[in-house]
Order: sequence, then C-alpha cells, then structure tokens
Amino acid sequence: MFSQIIKDNQEKLKNLKLKKRNYSFEEEILELNKIVSFIGPRRVGKTYLMFQFIKELIDKNLYSIEQVVFIDFSIFAGDKVDPEDIIKSYYSLGNNKKPLLVFDEVQDIENFQKLVLQLYTQGYQIFISGSNSKLLSSELVTEFRGRVYEYFVNPLDFNEILHFKDIKKEKKYSSSTRGYIKSVFNDILKYGTFPELVISKNSMVKTELLKIYFDILFYKDLTERYSIENEKAIRYLIKRIILSNTKRLNLIKIYNNLQSQGIKIGKNTIYNYYEYLKNIFFVEDINNFYKKTSNKYLYNFGFGTLFGYIDNLGQNFENLIYLNLKTKYNKVFYKEDENEIDFYLPDTDTNIQVCFHLDETNIDREVKPLLK
Repeated sequence: MFSQIIKDNQEKLKNLKLKKRNYSFEEEILELNKIVSFIGPRRVGKTYLMFQFIKELIDKNLYSIEQVVFIDFSIFAGDKVDPEDIIKSYYSLGNNKKPLLVFDEVQDIENFQKLVLQLYTQGYQIFISGSNSKLLSSELVTEFRGRVYEYFVNPLDFNEILHFKDIKKEKKYSSSTRGYIKSVFNDILKYGTFPELVISKNSMVKTELLKIYFDILFYKDLTERYSIENEKAIRYLIKRIILSNTKRLNLIKIYNNLQSQGIKIGKNTIYNYYEYLKNIFFVEDINNFYKKTSNKYLYNFGFGTLFGYIDNLGQNFENLIYLNLKTKYNKVFYKEDENEIDFYLPDTDTNIQVCFHLDETNIDREVKPLLK
C-alpha cells in the first residue's frame, strides 16, 4: 500500500533543491533515541525543514535516500493506519537497512499516537510534523514524555528572508540594493513572513495563498477538527483578533457584541474557541511582567491584509519584532504598569520599545517609559 508513496518521495528528495534555514540538526539526538517533532502553523515550512535535515543526514552518510520513508498523512485524514503496513512496504522495496521514518501531518490520522509509539518501541528513528498542539510534548500521552525532541518552526526571520530573496549580506549596500531590501520589507509587513508568501513576487498570488491558508485553517483545523457549528461566532472572533492584533483581547466584550447581533453563544464557548485558535497556532499570548494580563500576536499577520485591514502596518511591524524575538529568547514579556513597554527580555534584562513612525510628535511618549 505504501511502497509506491515511499518510492515516489525518495525520487522527489533526490531532485530537491533547498535554501537552508537558520536551524541545525543536533546529531546527538540520534544517539539519545528521541522522536523528533516539528511543530508550528500550517505552511510555515515544517516539511521543508524536515527535508533540510534529511539531506544533512544523507550528506554525512548517516542515512541513504533509500532508507527515507516519507509519508504525508493528510491524504489519510481520519483513517487508522497499521504501522506494520508501512514497515512491510519499505522492506518490499529490497532495502535491508533500518529506515528513517518521516511522518508529515501525522496528527491527521486517527491512531497517530499508537502508530508512533509502536514504531518507536521497535527502535526506529522517527521524525513527525504537525500543525496542532497535540504534538507538543506537554500535550502528548504520558508514554511520549521525555522521548520527544521538539523543533518549533517559526515563520522566516528577516535574515532568512534576505537569503530566500538571494540578497547576500554585506557591510554596505548599493542604493539600488537598499531600495530593493526596503521594498521586500514593506512587502512582508503587508503579507507576512511565511515562506511561500515571501518567495512569490505577485501580489495577487500572495492574496490567493493567504485565502487558501485561511480556508484550510478555518474549515480543516477549526470547524472540522473541533466540530464547530457556530461559524458566525468563530469568524467574528477571528476578525476581532486580527483587528486588535498586538493588543489585549476582551472576550467578554466580544461575547456581548455577539449577543447584541442576535448570535447565540455561551461565554465558555467563546473562551473555548480562543483556546482552539491557540492550539492551531493562529494566535499566541504574551504575559505582562507585572500582573495577570496578556497581549496577543499572530503567527501570520498577513491575514490582516486578507480581511482588508491595510492600515495595520505599525501593528504588523510590532508583530514581526515579536516573531523574531521568540526565536532567540526563552521568555518574552511586555510591561504595563503606569507606563507600557512593548517587550521585556528577562534573560538579558532588556526593554524594547517598538515604533513604526518615530517623529517629534511621539518621541517623548515612546522614550519616557524606557527612561523610567
């Protein structure tokens, strides 16, 4: 059943050319016998990063292409898969060395936990990816804990974007290159930093990609996975999250607004919807350093453009800074007491203020909290 899929994907891997992302594979993971989990939003580049690591392992002669068993489980969504079928299919191709099992969107099949655990206990090295927090070690069944090494795959940072755009890093750029870099920067502020959006040069294609991303997120990850029937309420919540990106979200106010529109929904349901949106990596909270409040940021702030919020560039800029900070620091807070600081990094005791347009009308307001 799987032999043709395995063979086809091995051929694909042979001819695949990649631009390296700023991640490196720790070889000792192979010695530690860990399941390697790649988690993050859909279309953020989890499969791409898995392929990058596979190629690195092949280049170091730790595995051969013939040992790679890559299966995209999204085509078997909702099915039960027998792990023995996978192993038998691999050995039917005439291979006698242990395979490297690479399972993409593995959470889409019904029995993914049992499948992975069974193959793991048989001694196979396994890479898994998914777009749902079920694959976070804190959410996995007890048997997995301590056995998973996680790579959280973030959207591209700006250095990666320059690399994907074939812009070499230099001490000093020409005027034309500086102009091009600025246009790339303005473009990502509008459409976001997911790889396909960065690579595409056509604004219509970018908009269509955002629409596809949103439809998959809305129908597959939300309404289908969580059996949501109140589409009006969840759509309204999503729009409010996008519109008030980088700020605090008042779910009670959203509940009251829905009631005033005649949309019946319980308060607990609104809170559940918000948790679902965090589970699928649509939105993330960061906490106030001083008290129990939080601001929220989007993994794909380009959704604002899709919904017509084209004046959100300042918020998108702050969101972009956050996405870069979270890749480099263990903890990122904001501070809000008498004054507000956009980001605080306790690891380095650093306060960061973000401002898209700085001039004489707002410089005092932005600098005063830093001085204090």
